[in-house]
Amino acid sequence: MVESIHKPLSPKLQAHEPQHQESQSKLLKNFWYGIEHSANISTKPISLTFMGHDLVLYRGTDGRAIALDGRCVHRGTDLGAGWVEGDCIHCPYHGWKYESDGVCSHIPANQPGVTIPKRAKLQSYQVQEKYGLIWLFWGDLPSEQCPPIPELPEFEQQGWRTIHGDFDWDGHYSRVIANTIDMAHAPFVHASAFGKKESPAVQAYKLESGEWSGSGFITFETKPAYSLKLILGKNPPDGIFRATFYMPNVSRVDLQFGRFQFVLFLVHLPVSDRQTITKWLHIRNFVLTPLVDSFMHRDVVKTFKQDNEAVRIQAGAAPDDLTAEIHAPSDALELAYRKFYNQAVEMGWG
Repeated sequence: MVESIHKPLSPKLQAHEPQHQESQSKLLKNFWYGIEHSANISTKPISLTFMGHDLVLYRGTDGRAIALDGRCVHRGTDLGAGWVEGDCIHCPYHGWKYESDGVCSHIPANQPGVTIPKRAKLQSYQVQEKYGLIWLFWGDLPSEQCPPIPELPEFEQQGWRTIHGDFDWDGHYSRVIANTIDMAHAPFVHASAFGKKESPAVQAYKLESGEWSGSGFITFETKPAYSLKLILGKNPPDGIFRATFYMPNVSRVDLQFGRFQFVLFLVHLPVSDRQTITKWLHIRNFVLTPLVDSFMHRDVVKTFKQDNEAVRIQAGAAPDDLTAEIHAPSDALELAYRKFYNQAVEMGWG
């Protein structure tokens, strides 16, 4: 069972009347969403789908990342197939030119003096680059009044090495986040690797709640798998597993075995109700040589593939109504995420 909650959620949230027909399929507003690795953005535009919204990303002349709606307002053409000149992007179909603020500034087929319609404009989005990731602000409030991007002090810190990658999930991002912070699935989903099916009980853990985050940790008897077998040896120390979420789409997993530690920092891009793409960072403080990177990358993907089988067979997005599913004490961290989600919806951020 959960021993205590460090910081209770609002009384208003606790009195929330459940909506049985709804699920966590709304895209929350007024948060920063990690959406892509910085290394993938260049002067060649790329397309990206963000919970049904088409976006285009590219870099301007000064190297800054630019994010706009991804479809030309003329005929709905994918601007990711277009080209960039300076800070502007051109539609590949009829050559319409859009400035970095989304305003159409040139229609090649127009005769001189023909006015460009005022509605010929794409939505532009505020972006930041942090931890080698592109973060997009999705909201209608000033970003400085909203939750900041989570801290990741280990990134590029001396004594730590970072690798990164992508993983495609067959499920809604609320289920993916729940999977990555879940305390109880490893003995079953990962039984062939590091899970111990003969020891499934989850010890009581303290849930620590921040303003828009939650965290909890447990200790466990280590059953090393993959590359950790070679690193930890025949008599591995007990492990410490800490799981953390940051609203709306970030989770973090910390694993420690004595002096060996690694961090999985995960931003989950909501693509659709049945697809999520995780942009992940794996940060370790051991065996820092680049020669090991491919093995660590392989280990992360193997683990995600096992997790995806569990996510794939779940029933859509997590429900808003906390009574729609049955919960156990080990679910405290996931329940905290759902309560924060409902709190954001109540604030009009849904």
